[in-house]
Amino acid sequence: MHISDIRRLTPAVQHLAYFQTSGFSPKPDPVVQTTIRWAIFQSQGPARADIHQRLAAMQTQVRQKVAASLNAHPDEIMLNENATVGINVVAHGIDWRPGDRVILSTHEHPGNRVTWYNLARRYGVRLVFLDATLPDADFLSELDRALDSQTRLVSLSHVSRRTGRRLPAREMVEVAHRHAVPVLLDAAQAYGAIPVDVQALGCDFYTVSGHKYIMGPQGTGALYVRRDRLDWLKPSWIGSHSQKDMDDQGYLAFQDGANRFEFGTRNLADQAGLGKALDLWAEIGWDHVFAYLEAYTDRLKAALKTIPGLVLETPLPYAQSSGIVTFHWPGLDAYALTARLLEEDGILVSPLSPTSPSVRVSTHVFNTDEEMDRLVAALQRSRA
Repeated sequence: MHISDIRRLTPAVQHLAYFQTSGFSPKPDPVVQTTIRWAIFQSQGPARADIHQRLAAMQTQVRQKVAASLNAHPDEIMLNENATVGINVVAHGIDWRPGDRVILSTHEHPGNRVTWYNLARRYGVRLVFLDATLPDADFLSELDRALDSQTRLVSLSHVSRRTGRRLPAREMVEVAHRHAVPVLLDAAQAYGAIPVDVQALGCDFYTVSGHKYIMGPQGTGALYVRRDRLDWLKPSWIGSHSQKDMDDQGYLAFQDGANRFEFGTRNLADQAGLGKALDLWAEIGWDHVFAYLEAYTDRLKAALKTIPGLVLETPLPYAQSSGIVTFHWPGLDAYALTARLLEEDGILVSPLSPTSPSVRVSTHVFNTDEEMDRLVAALQRSRA
């Protein structure tokens, strides 16, 4: 398996310049076929013990693959549907009191906002927002000043969905831990795009999606819960399979690991697809993937900077950024531009939000230099 095989195996990118992986990825055929094969297998008799046992064994293997990709232990991994599920597991696993504080940033995805907005309304939790445009040193100083005895959690993105900026995650964790405050990192835009080592980061919780840079099926993701936080985090949404032991008189013992947060009937075929996607990246080698993304994204930023009037919002040094490149033109409507690029040039990029003039381009290993040239030429024509 080589990087070039990803493009060959992904039909959706053959006739479309697909620069939207940070939203939803196209899926390689082996991922799709694996998902279908397991769905067919399960449908042969999901109540049969032999089929159930093979599904359970597959799920264990997927958990191990996710753990290996994060440098975590399998017992620290909850398999779920997306990064937002992980945020909710953490958010509803804390006993909140009026006046408790949560620290966020101004660049959080709605998944890391709406959850906290709801808790603020229900429990009187106060939300503190750090300016995500500050340089790293100033951002860390602001974080340090914001932490106090009522701060219960820091919940920040590892990579900004708006600019692709890579926040100083390890340093953020160190600052928060000096105040004895746990840290949740939203890694929806980091997982598969930049190297991740949760042990090196030292974070308490790390939540990921499988449908972006990993190119796994929609409805796949995971939450890392550091082992010493398992009992600290209270299970709120639970059910059958959350328990290790129980009786009919009220006794309940949770599963030993983060699988205590999993419950009920789940779509295991999708998880098989996630496992297959992780197999592809492991075979190619994560180092090759990250090196390709860095070189390609650097070339794209250099090309965009040659376009008169275009304002690049993403940090130039790749050590401070990722596969997301965001830009805007003063006075140019982002929605009209992205619609024109798709209709006239077969280029898929994304407007950042209804209230923002910014356009987001996200790169992956299936993107080519020809597609980059096409994008730059189309942008130049749009301002001619």
